[in-house]
Amino acid sequence: MLTGEDALIAAEEVCAATGARVRDLSALVAAAAVPGTRIGGIPVHRDRAEARAALAEAVARLQPLTGGNDALARVLDRIAFG
Repeated sequence: MLTGEDALIAAEEVCAATGARVRDLSALVAAAAVPGTRIGGIPVHRDRAEARAALAEAVARLQPLTGGNDALARVLDRIAFG
């Protein structure tokens, strides 16, 4: 499971590599929550592929960094899905 702390560590690494900075911490944590979201114990996403796509879309829409969000999405994907 991807945590907000995992996402912040990943974001700091991406920022160090790209010169970006965290623009919105809440957006970063919200994006991290997407792939593992459950309602009443039932997963929101049908399968791994749908969860991966939703994570990428969340990062793209929320833009938690001032730059390098594509790189962040790839790193978060690796953390969440291996």
